[in-house]
Amino acid sequence: MIRTVPVSCPMDCFDLCRFQVTLTDSRITGITGDPGHPLTRGVICSKGRDLVKRHSHPERLRHPMVRRKSGFVRTTYSEVMDRVAATLASIHDKWGPTGVLNYTSDGYGGVKSRIQSIFLNCLGGDTRFSGSLCWAAGIAAQTFDFGDARGHLPEDVANSDMVIVWGRNPKATSLHFYTLLKQVQKNGTRIIVIDPIQSDTAKALGTHLAVKPGTDAALALAMAHVIVTENRYDRSFVQDHVLGFDRFCKYLDRFDPETAAMITGISSETIRALARDYAAAKTPGIWMGYGLQRYANGGNTVRSIDALAAVCGHMGRPGTGANYAARSLAPLLNRPEKISLTHVREARHFPAPMLGHFLQTVDNPPIAAAFVAGGNPLNQSPDLAAVVSGFDRIPFKVVFDHFLTDTARHTDMVLPAATVFEQDDLFATSMYSHVLNYSQKAVDPPDTLMPETDFFLALAKHMGVDTLGFSSSREYLAQCAAPLLESLGKDPNTDLDTLSGEYLRIPGHDIPWADKRFATPSQKIEIFSRRAQAAGHSPLPRFITTTQGDDCFPLRLLTCKTDRSMHSQAFVFEDREPAVSVNRKAAQDLGITGLEKVCISTRQGKVTARLVVDEAVCDSTAFMHQGWWHKSGAVNFLTHAGMSDMGEQAAFYDTFCTLLPTH
Repeated sequence: MIRTVPVSCPMDCFDLCRFQVTLTDSRITGITGDPGHPLTRGVICSKGRDLVKRHSHPERLRHPMVRRKSGFVRTTYSEVMDRVAATLASIHDKWGPTGVLNYTSDGYGGVKSRIQSIFLNCLGGDTRFSGSLCWAAGIAAQTFDFGDARGHLPEDVANSDMVIVWGRNPKATSLHFYTLLKQVQKNGTRIIVIDPIQSDTAKALGTHLAVKPGTDAALALAMAHVIVTENRYDRSFVQDHVLGFDRFCKYLDRFDPETAAMITGISSETIRALARDYAAAKTPGIWMGYGLQRYANGGNTVRSIDALAAVCGHMGRPGTGANYAARSLAPLLNRPEKISLTHVREARHFPAPMLGHFLQTVDNPPIAAAFVAGGNPLNQSPDLAAVVSGFDRIPFKVVFDHFLTDTARHTDMVLPAATVFEQDDLFATSMYSHVLNYSQKAVDPPDTLMPETDFFLALAKHMGVDTLGFSSSREYLAQCAAPLLESLGKDPNTDLDTLSGEYLRIPGHDIPWADKRFATPSQKIEIFSRRAQAAGHSPLPRFITTTQGDDCFPLRLLTCKTDRSMHSQAFVFEDREPAVSVNRKAAQDLGITGLEKVCISTRQGKVTARLVVDEAVCDSTAFMHQGWWHKSGAVNFLTHAGMSDMGEQAAFYDTFCTLLPTH
């Protein structure tokens, strides 16, 4: 029998596709995109198609494994339950809840990914990270400015008469938005791509401005300077909807285009022209990426771009906006987790970028056990040597995953994770596609595999924990969906299966801030933010001079995403060495022209890589894709554990390196 099942892409991606999965006699035989999806319209990328390959791959984990002296061997869930329960009870008796590290991330984007945190909350608490390796500086910035991070539905770009793609490479990271950009350019919309690297997007679309890494705030402030001093700002919008304009103008005095040109590498003539064009446009939209905030000054960069849009009044109308993220649905889908917080007795937090330092120095109590799900911290964290060393000190470690990842190889117990095809779930992304995907189970998981939700339900029963608030994964999903259904005027008890043909979204969020009532205390855009000031930041957006390389490590190392993998997932099948790209001048200055391989060296470590000479890379910069596993040469053995100015965001791009001949 042949049938088709709607399944969501589980990756925490901008576009959040939904698939049509073809089953023949309960076996997956095909996968295509859903033509009814409001954004993706039936087109899926290679990362989505590869999910079937991962699901059926012979190296996929299908049994619980425990480490013995001889290595990992199969075990039973009965043994797992007994050992985990006894270990947790012992740790709680000796150290309390914060002796347990709870590391969960978004490698799997469904609401079921929160089950580990809910269980540990109900057990009394834990130690977990705050901040982010991904986007937290920009989220903090827009929360100070607007009260929340909300973005236009991507299709709204068709209403723009000018588009600035700022620090973003959608051809690699957002295929469907790239398609929309190609269409609007074809229809006559002007596109500007601001990026230190001449990315695939910059090569294919519009005009490329090669800003020096980490100087985007200076460019935005100089544009605002031109707009204000030439009286091109929206006086009415500023008067009614902006707080702190006069103070902001005084700060702008130091960012004339000539000064900014020396900082950014963009000529003063280009800065003036871009500022005038942006101010004069009727519906210009700015679409930011996450790379521009992965510096020590990252939050202020986003705040500066927000302020640029604000003084021009390019907010709250179709085609406009300072688009960074779209936290529309996610806050309505976490009711069970919020309820579970009432059971927390003790909680301890550390900044996500500082995992290695934390694990090497934590005490009183120490970390006696770690549970990792939906993440690969021994690949994705900065300063990996410190992370691996600290992680290995933990006496008992459990990881859920599909493969024996870099993190899993350092644990005591590896539990196989269900794939998206093997369970029902709800998916929403906060990146910009604010539609809900209900994903139906297509096939049963192997008899030897217990999905995480079922595992923690069984563990709770085994340990006598009766405060989860639900007794089945289906009940949990219904509780997650209820607030969203209520907000849309639907019956909160709606059968979830009826959602398989719908794409729920909050219509009023398609064009955020259309009512000009922002979620700040003043209900205005707060260019001058007292909440930022109270948090220890500058109340005004400002440019913080970027760190620079030195004679030993002259090249800034940019470690960006590839179009082949969200993070480290796809590199499970990759055995070759990574590549590092520099331009010809950098290669000549370092004396490595003509070499096939080089050693990339930083203060944190060394990695061997294939050398690519590419004029798309700006001066004094080396470019690599992140996600490579230890077996190839993980780039985060090179990155330092720095943090952004706000949001506890990893400042990956303030790492500096040199390239040496291999020996």
